[in-house]
Amino acid sequence: MSTVAVVFRKELKDALRDRRTWMIVLATSILAGPLTLLLLSVFISSVEESAAKREVYVANASAAPTLVNFLQRAGANVKDAPADYEAQVKSGRLQNAVIVIPTDFEVKLAAGKTIRLQVVFDETATKSQPITRATLTTLRGFARELGIQRMLARGVSPQVLVAVEIDEVNLASSQARGAQLLFLVPWLALLGSVAGAISVAIDVTAGERERGSLEPLLMNPVSTSHVVLGKWAVVALCSASVVVLTLVGFMIAMLFVRSENLSALMQFGLDEFALFLVMLLPFSAMIAALNMLAATYGRSHKEAQTYATYLAMLVNFTPIVPLFISIRDASWQLFVPAMAQQSVMMRALRSEVVTSSDLFVPGAIALAIAAVALIAQARLLSYERIIFSR
Repeated sequence: MSTVAVVFRKELKDALRDRRTWMIVLATSILAGPLTLLLLSVFISSVEESAAKREVYVANASAAPTLVNFLQRAGANVKDAPADYEAQVKSGRLQNAVIVIPTDFEVKLAAGKTIRLQVVFDETATKSQPITRATLTTLRGFARELGIQRMLARGVSPQVLVAVEIDEVNLASSQARGAQLLFLVPWLALLGSVAGAISVAIDVTAGERERGSLEPLLMNPVSTSHVVLGKWAVVALCSASVVVLTLVGFMIAMLFVRSENLSALMQFGLDEFALFLVMLLPFSAMIAALNMLAATYGRSHKEAQTYATYLAMLVNFTPIVPLFISIRDASWQLFVPAMAQQSVMMRALRSEVVTSSDLFVPGAIALAIAAVALIAQARLLSYERIIFSR
């Protein structure tokens, strides 16, 4: 194993020489996730602040003093809508929904007729959705109150309309709701393991062959498997380092979350950090081996980068497959790399029970795939057509 250590030191020194690439990779890994989390925090905080104002915009409010009175009793801050409210809502300058009052509102109200109200909003404006829902809920409250008054005036009990009472039971805990927002933590950590491995894996395989330094290395009286292990150890170390830095960045970012409600929902502490490492370190070992194997087939640095990109796309897409098939935490998911890690880490964020098999099965499969990939690469390096194809 001393030869493995020699190869490891040699490849690590070569990898660290490319400082510019490593600075970009590390900066992206450390900052991308936390910046995303902080931007999400700022966005949700702004939505909460807008909802707390309880502003309701009304067009032609003077034609419906009864409705305005109800809105004010409900705690809403009634504001006159601008003349060009449709253009402002469409452009996003006005995030609130606008209630459009017909001029004959009070006349129809006094006559007991049905009143048709328009509520103008833009469904595609994400920030306005909570405010729009609050406005529509308040209007439905006015409709219920008006209907009850008309029934009482006719001597009919409002209970006639209440044929069924619905009790809503939400099984999602606060941790589960927070886990929905923290979906990007394990997902970005998985991508970080790939980002940390790609450049080094290509450099120690296709890069060395393109430079012509692979041939002299293999001419030494060293076992091919030892050369592969030494190179793999460097790639795995780089991948694992990016994963650790990504998780540390998220822990630091959690300290700066602006929204108190968001901070209470999203929990990512030392326990989650340790569990994520247990899940991601074997995955990093697998990704390092697969990237090296894929890059070995590339006759040039550019071709190897293409193969590595396909692998990155696969890791990118696999964890979100359960979202499309509406299946969560199925037992077969533990046998699918990337999906297994994402599933178990999300379960931890939801404060659900994580068993020993949940940790062992994905890790064992990842290490088994890594071993197969390393054996396959050692065999490839024994073929002249692989060594000399440039």
